Amino acid sequence: MAKSNAEPSQLSQIILVLKRTIELDRNNLWIILGSVLAVLGTGTGFTIALFNAGNWITGILMIVLTLISMFIVFSLVLSRRAEKAAYGSWEGQLGAVGAVLQTILRRNWRGSEQPIAVNPRSKDAVYRIVGPAGIVLVGEGHQTGSQVLVDAERKKLGKIAPGVPVHTLYVTESNHALKLGELRKAVNKLPKGLKRTEIRVVAARLAALGINLPIPKGIDPRRARPVRK
Repeated sequence: MAKSNAEPSQLSQIILVLKRTIELDRNNLWIILGSVLAVLGTGTGFTIALFNAGNWITGILMIVLTLISMFIVFSLVLSRRAEKAAYGSWEGQLGAVGAVLQTILRRNWRGSEQPIAVNPRSKDAVYRIVGPAGIVLVGEGHQTGSQVLVDAERKKLGKIAPGVPVHTLYVTESNHALKLGELRKAVNKLPKGLKRTEIRVVAARLAALGINLPIPKGIDPRRARPVRK
């Protein structure tokens, strides 16, 4: 008999994410549970008050609202804690930056989760994406080694895409670099420099250069599944 290839149900996926999140950090259990209980306690208090005042219909509606609010809070808190736990477990691994960039490459951001340049010895790498802020280069690995790769790429971009804003970010061992979990927020905070039509033009020009580099061994962003907001 052929095995079923059906995708796991949404409930099964939630349970798997919850288990994995708790495995990565036991404190997540109490944070998630505490958030849900806080909503339950608040809703229960209002419901009891409404019933005591004789507002039965409103009380019943409050019960429904409390249950819906509990599910929403559970989903939001689980999503944030799962993402934070995943980033923490990836910290320092080669290819982790690509896994984070994969969650950014949607809507107005274009590029690849694979690095455009890699030092074969040190495994330092540089990634490139294009979006509203212009071109963003992200260095990964050792600060000195990745900075060399980033500087070389900036020189190329000066000829290929003159006038386009170029921003550099680093996720390295340096104390002044970004933590992996801070990368997406840092990208989104960059000042806007390109319109949507300009993004397409710049992305197409850079794509014509081609990217034929393998991802460094470590995190494979094609298999990594960080929780999306």
